[in-house]
Amino acid sequence: MLLPFVRELFADVEILPAFTRAASHLRESAGRIRVTGLSPAAKTLITVLLRRAVERPFVLVVADNRAAEDLLPVLRAFCELTQAADPDGVVSLPARDVLPFQNLSPHPEIQEERATALWKIATGRASIVITPVAATTILLRSAEYYADLARVLRRGESF
Repeated sequence: MLLPFVRELFADVEILPAFTRAASHLRESAGRIRVTGLSPAAKTLITVLLRRAVERPFVLVVADNRAAEDLLPVLRAFCELTQAADPDGVVSLPARDVLPFQNLSPHPEIQEERATALWKIATGRASIVITPVAATTILLRSAEYYADLARVLRRGESF
């Protein structure tokens, strides 16, 4: 249960002039905007609240997989506390742990996490995507390919 004064504190952030300027700038798609001078926790809170204000998915680019792993639970917690987004809609799209020319297979957990994240992105279930810089350079297939990765099977059905 969220205490009323905490809910009011979060609501107060959304009426700050700097927040409303940033949100309107993003709504209008007027190009880049820089928000500076925030602590890591404040950056995370502002990201969640801006995502709600803009009503579009966000992509956060971080340094590496470790930074993405560290940020994921914090973003999910703020989504739950502010009710700005579904915590399950916050996904991490990790970079592969091997380079394409190394003739090695990526770790199965990373492959699974990538497949789940790409499926959520392709089907519109992702509201905030956290991804390392290295993952943004990987060539991807069409959204239809990833949307078709999951199947629902019921007892008695043939596949």
